[in-house]
Amino acid sequence: MRARGLAVFKTVLYGLLILNVGTFLYLDPEPHRAIDQLGWLILLGVFEYETRLSARGGVPAVVRPLPLACELAGYACALYALRHYIGAADWIEVTNAVTWLAISAMIWTDILWPTDTGTAAFRLRSLVKSLLYAMTLICAAIWGWQGSLLDFYDSALWILCFFVIELNILRLEGLAAPRAVARRG
Repeated sequence: MRARGLAVFKTVLYGLLILNVGTFLYLDPEPHRAIDQLGWLILLGVFEYETRLSARGGVPAVVRPLPLACELAGYACALYALRHYIGAADWIEVTNAVTWLAISAMIWTDILWPTDTGTAAFRLRSLVKSLLYAMTLICAAIWGWQGSLLDFYDSALWILCFFVIELNILRLEGLAAPRAVARRG
């Protein structure tokens, strides 16, 4: 029943995210923000796919052309938007964008090199990711305080979506221990 509840939660959350991206495409006069949204939507899809595939013992995107191409397109969109945020000296957007890129790097580390829960490597990764997610929460709080409700809502929605990816990663890391034991045996 818990797995079914998570599946419903993911479906609703990802549906809201698609509507959110549509909102930026329709309402935001700055195209780089919509391109940023599309890029991260692609990346979220790749992360969801990769964490599910890795849980079943699949091969990561770095050796499969289509997911890798999608991932590179997503990063190209995110970097394109980051260039605009820097040019506009929008430091909250810059901070948020760089933080999400760092979170993305941490997620790839978790996918490619899962660690056993409770190890020093797991604790270090968890600490770094916690600090990065705290920074995204700070950016969201600043947008909320400034009255930028669309940016606040957008940020909160992305944080929830990546929370789902983190749940997938925790499942992967829970699977890392049996694989490590099997290799030693």
